[in-house]
Amino acid sequence: MLRTRKAEFRMDLKLESRAGILLATAAGQASLTETVELGKNVCSAAAKRGLRKVLLDCLAVEGELSVTERFILGKTIVEYCVTRSIAVKVAIIGNPPSVTGLAAEVAWNRGMMIQTFSERQTAVDWLNGTSSKATAT
Repeated sequence: MLRTRKAEFRMDLKLESRAGILLATAAGQASLTETVELGKNVCSAAAKRGLRKVLLDCLAVEGELSVTERFILGKTIVEYCVTRSIAVKVAIIGNPPSVTGLAAEVAWNRGMMIQTFSERQTAVDWLNGTSSKATAT
């Protein structure tokens, strides 16, 4: 499990590689600070492992970000990846209110290959190019 240096960090992140995909499983209470840190950790981990596909499971994430925070999250993660030349395709699994697709849509509109899904198999199919899903939900 990865944790930041701050004692107040309330999200856990488990990372494992499976069949050319980085499986990242997040759990805990979401806040803008924690989700930005988690997003950066996931993208960096994929790059370090030489993986270009990420399945981010957020089904165990609790809490709700504001619309402004979701916008900042999407924008910040894209900027982080661009400045480090990290190109990953990210499928996020989650449900409202924690995952609404807004942050992914913001990132998508800035050139990142990212989508949200409510089911794992649909997300894996999209990562592997076997799904026709073209826009964030």
